Amino acid sequence: MLQHIRLLILDLDYVVLDCALLKVQALRQSLIALAETIPQNVRLPDGMDAEEGFREHGFRWIRHLEIGLDEEGLKHLEQAYGIHESRLIESGMGRIHRGIEAFLTHCRQLNAAVALGADASRDYLIAVTERHQLDNLFQIALCTEEFGVGGTAEMLYEIMRQAEVNPSETLVLGTRPHCFQAAHGLDVVTVGCGWGIRRQEALAEADLQSLTLAQLYPALLKADSLASQYSN
Repeated sequence: MLQHIRLLILDLDYVVLDCALLKVQALRQSLIALAETIPQNVRLPDGMDAEEGFREHGFRWIRHLEIGLDEEGLKHLEQAYGIHESRLIESGMGRIHRGIEAFLTHCRQLNAAVALGADASRDYLIAVTERHQLDNLFQIALCTEEFGVGGTAEMLYEIMRQAEVNPSETLVLGTRPHCFQAAHGLDVVTVGCGWGIRRQEALAEADLQSLTLAQLYPALLKADSLASQYSN
């Protein structure tokens, strides 16, 4: 039984959703129409680039690709990417990481609420939620696009407000340094989750790390103990 944590907030991409292939495929399809405008000596981005781009820039990572496109070209790429990504989600590409549903069920048995805090557009969150029936798993689901400049910090605060919990009763699970920084700014304990990413050194800013789903249960208990220090 958890003694202090009453709410877990999970990042959507790479923590809940295995989205690596989805992002790469959507990007490749989007680049086809722009092939003639990209310099031949430019290396086209791959899955690792998508992962790093998302980790550094969130869901707006497409606009930060350095592939020789001007502002108009990047805007066109971003629009095309959104279309292809939506189509791929509807077709069934991407999946929920195995073990996540069982973990969330266990959390509810421990009387902890679970929420989805996505660095994503509202359209993306809705599409993934409907395709994978995430409403059955999460009690709250919000995305950073809804909070403009405030982004992650305001989203986390709003989730805690809706769940009626204090920061010391909350745990954030993610992969992005910005997510950890925003949580720490609110005095919330964090766990860096490594099962969906390939470069796990970015998890160093989290209070705790769980490189596999099997390690998540003991990490949860450690986080519960650590959260007690924030509440004192």
